[in-house]
Amino acid sequence: MEVKHSYSRLIMFFSLSLLLSACSSTTTSEKTTSKPQHIAVPDVLTTIDQPAQYYIDKIALANKPQSISWQLLSARALITEGHPQPALDILLSVERNPLSTQQLFEVALIKSEAYLLEKRYQDAANALNFSSTLSTNKQMHWQRYYLVNATIAELQNNNAKAVEYRVALNDFLDTELHSTNNTHIWELVSAIQLSELRVLTLRFNTENPTLAGWYNLAAVALQYSTEPQLLIQNLQQWKNDYPQHPALSGFPTELVKAMATTPYSPKQIAVLAPLTGKRAVAGKAIRDGMLSAYYQDEAADRINLRFYDTAAVGADELYLQAVNDGADFVVGPLLKSNLEKVLPLVKDVPLISLNKLAETPTSENIYYFSLSSSDEAIAAAKKMQQDGIKQPLVLAPNNRTGNRLSAEFTKQWQALTDGTSETYKYKSRSDMQNTVTSLFSVTSSNQRISLMKNLVGTDIKAKTRSRRDIDAIYIIATPSEAMLAIPYIATTQNPYAPQVAVYASSRTHGNNLSKSQSRDLNGLIFSDMPWLLNPDLELKQQTLALWPNMSKIQQNLFAMGYDSFKLIPNLLQLRNFPNLRLAGQTGILYINDNGIIEREFSWAKYRSGKIKLEDTNPDTKTAP
Repeated sequence: MEVKHSYSRLIMFFSLSLLLSACSSTTTSEKTTSKPQHIAVPDVLTTIDQPAQYYIDKIALANKPQSISWQLLSARALITEGHPQPALDILLSVERNPLSTQQLFEVALIKSEAYLLEKRYQDAANALNFSSTLSTNKQMHWQRYYLVNATIAELQNNNAKAVEYRVALNDFLDTELHSTNNTHIWELVSAIQLSELRVLTLRFNTENPTLAGWYNLAAVALQYSTEPQLLIQNLQQWKNDYPQHPALSGFPTELVKAMATTPYSPKQIAVLAPLTGKRAVAGKAIRDGMLSAYYQDEAADRINLRFYDTAAVGADELYLQAVNDGADFVVGPLLKSNLEKVLPLVKDVPLISLNKLAETPTSENIYYFSLSSSDEAIAAAKKMQQDGIKQPLVLAPNNRTGNRLSAEFTKQWQALTDGTSETYKYKSRSDMQNTVTSLFSVTSSNQRISLMKNLVGTDIKAKTRSRRDIDAIYIIATPSEAMLAIPYIATTQNPYAPQVAVYASSRTHGNNLSKSQSRDLNGLIFSDMPWLLNPDLELKQQTLALWPNMSKIQQNLFAMGYDSFKLIPNLLQLRNFPNLRLAGQTGILYINDNGIIEREFSWAKYRSGKIKLEDTNPDTKTAP
């Protein structure tokens, strides 16, 4: 993946380099054929608009002073065509001659550009680390100098240094190119961690206010990325602090949208959920979560929260009744069958559904929120890819759940990596050991050993060997099934190969496991919602004091109800600002282009029989 990124950044660099050249210099195109004995001395900053061979042919026809310029142009043309080594060979010839300061500057630039193409990034940086006495009055030279340095820094993952060079580059660009450069500055500065942004802001606040302003703007966007209302307030303060900043002439689009968006502020919220009958436990858990968030909200006295029982009356009828009662926002329904009835009725009153369909109609007023187990399978594929896993396998039960979740994982893994992942199915708990043995190809190893014993005699000494090409397993299992599988996995692996990592979803994580049971899960990396792994402790303590016997499923639904209420004033900002997140109890929440509320999960690992939370994003805090 890094190779692809490096290549695309190099392409971007040379594209912009050509654009700068076109804006700043003349061309070598000739409408009439020049006589060989009258070769004009070219400007070494001339736009490269001919094949490299055109410039190379001129070298032999020119006298010595002229030939140096033609050699430099030839080297530049070779770089443009992607041939760094011939360009470097030409520079060796050039450097044998006495050169002017500007020619030395050009040699350093071409040499650095050639090293960039060869991915010799440190050599490229060293080539431009020349004495301050080597200067030039050519604007194009300084454009390329700062652009090459910025590209090197970016390819070396030093975004802060790349930002410095690009901010300096603006002083040498024509106005029409400022917008392109500022867009790239924003992309770079947005990738820097919050702690570093704060240090950089303080460091440059007096020395270079423009640079400090970029760092501070990114810090504001990142610090309040999970608190949309505070984001708007602090962006306005940033504008007051940096009234002349160049970013103001082309403010990052997502921040403009976030500031221009008027949030939902409903006066009456209708909640459609089953409050009686066999689904009442689920509906009441969602209701209790919403009420908990409601009573913590400062605007609660200005909001009327009303609940409608979809177990007693049809959901479509209740939706129309709620709107007729004055609801200006609707949450629910919970069941897919009810959602199918309600969606065609949604017009002006926005709605957060508590489920989603296989085919979800897109509307600016409809948002889909669900706790689908498929989301965790997708998240596991993303997590493995981020962790550097190259070849995972899936171990799943041979049933509808196992088939669905393994298919979701495989689909996501292929989308992320263009790779494939094998799936092994177990029929029952008793079949677990055989399936683990099969996925590690131990059966084949034992068969080979038996064959050798038959051929050469029973005295042969051999050890069973498992396959070495896999580095992770995604296991779809209940806690009791995982307690069987993980010891099998640990003992079946090749002892001379790195241990295979084991990942799972929240369905594999049990709430009330004994110490010995937890030890059986040692090494398991699993996902779950923050409510269960990294909760707001005060909120959770209050909740469990009121409802001490809540099951894990009830707690999940309580957290969903809590987040549903918290989402309402943030929905429009989340939809218009793709990088914005809301730290919720069910996950770090964001909205995709189809209005689906996506979740980023918390991750933890069983170590020595205890659950240790993984700090996947140190700059993101959980909001109450």
